[in-house]
Amino acid sequence: MKPFELSITGWILRFYLTMGIILVAGFTNNWWIAILAFPVVLSTILGIKFGDKQVH
Repeated sequence: MKPFELSITGWILRFYLTMGIILVAGFTNNWWIAILAFPVVLSTILGIKFGDKQVH
């Protein structure tokens, strides 16, 4: 997990994932599902990149 290493492609994909979660929560009228978008938003804002556990 590396902070501030997220590419623009990852940022855009996480944005769409967040919007998808919020839309599903809204259309199903189950707003507690929207809480699942919070970790996605935080990881996007902080630019956290998952994976690539190679040590150089």
